[in-house]
Amino acid sequence: MISIQKSGKVYQYRFEAARVNGKRKQITKSGFKTKNAAFIAGQKAYEDYQNGGCKVEGYISYGDYWLENYCKVSLKYRTIEEYSVIVNKYLKPMLGFYKLNSITSYQLNKYLIDICRRYDYSYGYFRNFVKVIKCSFRVATDILDL
Repeated sequence: MISIQKSGKVYQYRFEAARVNGKRKQITKSGFKTKNAAFIAGQKAYEDYQNGGCKVEGYISYGDYWLENYCKVSLKYRTIEEYSVIVNKYLKPMLGFYKLNSITSYQLNKYLIDICRRYDYSYGYFRNFVKVIKCSFRVATDILDL
């Protein structure tokens, strides 16, 4: 739900976003001259947020959760280190600010193709990217009912 408030001579909109590490997150923007302009901009921002177009924390906190609760429990030390590098260096910067339920298979495929073109990694290392994405999203769909 979008709320509109007057702050001095300008209006601002505000709405709730996904929680990060258990803390509430709100998206706010001010500087609108009229209440109607703030409401229209707030609706557009909220719609972008719901559809994944607006960068909002989501995969950032989930990637850490997945590494801590699933990888460290059942994988060997070296595999955990390799998966941590993939999550922290590649997945979080590109996918980290999107809500999990808004990331599509098209976006993931496009991202993997971009990684292949940008870096000259071996087939085995590229296979690890695919493993990390498949496993983390499989757990997300089971746990979070996405």
